[in-house]
Amino acid sequence: MRLDSITPGDIVRVSIRGRVFHAVVRGSDPGGLQIEPIERGITQRHAKARDIVEHWSKGGRPRAAGARAVNPEQRSLDDLLDR
Repeated sequence: MRLDSITPGDIVRVSIRGRVFHAVVRGSDPGGLQIEPIERGITQRHAKARDIVEHWSKGGRPRAAGARAVNPEQRSLDDLLDR
């Protein structure tokens, strides 16, 4: 599987040495992905591209550039708060 489309926060199904488990992607490494297993008892924290069996993207709408999108026509109340 290609790792280009996998981003932090996505969920992957991993198969390493016959052990299959689900994990949350925490980041990327030069040799693969940094992962955090969801199931208990799994100590694996790194997976290569050949170890990824399935991939689910984190859904949702894309956020605006800022934390909150502000309408430019909306009046600011900063002048009232400075009194």
